Amino acid sequence: MLSLPQQVHPNAPNGIHPKHVRQVVGLAFMGVIAAWEEFLERTLVRYVAGATADSGYTATPKFGRAQDIAHAYELLSQDPNYDPLKHYLKVSDARWVWRTADFFFAHHHYGLLTSKADLLTNANRIRNRVAHDSDKCKADFKTAAVWFLQPVNGQLTRGYSPGELLLATATRNFGNQINAANVSHFEAYMRMFESLANGIVP
Repeated sequence: MLSLPQQVHPNAPNGIHPKHVRQVVGLAFMGVIAAWEEFLERTLVRYVAGATADSGYTATPKFGRAQDIAHAYELLSQDPNYDPLKHYLKVSDARWVWRTADFFFAHHHYGLLTSKADLLTNANRIRNRVAHDSDKCKADFKTAAVWFLQPVNGQLTRGYSPGELLLATATRNFGNQINAANVSHFEAYMRMFESLANGIVP
């Protein structure tokens, strides 16, 4: 989107309005969060069922393995009638993921999420604001944006959007290497998710 010509004046010959660029970036981020949560769910379920990564790694169970994927869902949900078409695991809650892994496994890599808990919580706040226009989502997004930007007096410009935050340069909260890389919050999140995924499935 950023490589496309942008224009504000409706009579300009070519280009996309910056507002639409920000909307597309927000929607792309929403898709990324959905894919991240799907990754967490699928890996957790498969480790409970005894799956092994290509590297040979597997989480070490405390109590034994599930019989299959369906049984793993029943164990993780604590519902013998679990139906993945009607229910879902709480993988949007990073703490639920690592605490559940703590219960099932003597050794696992989901503890990597603990040091990123605030970033993961704020990713959900950004995603929710893209998806919803409720007062709660607006308030939560403001909390996230203020946490990232640290504006004077905690105030954002009127109408500040998720796309604007995602395109702004990340200067704090992601760790020294990413903070110094002069990349956007969107790119910083992509690097964080890639690092976490490579740790969970080494």
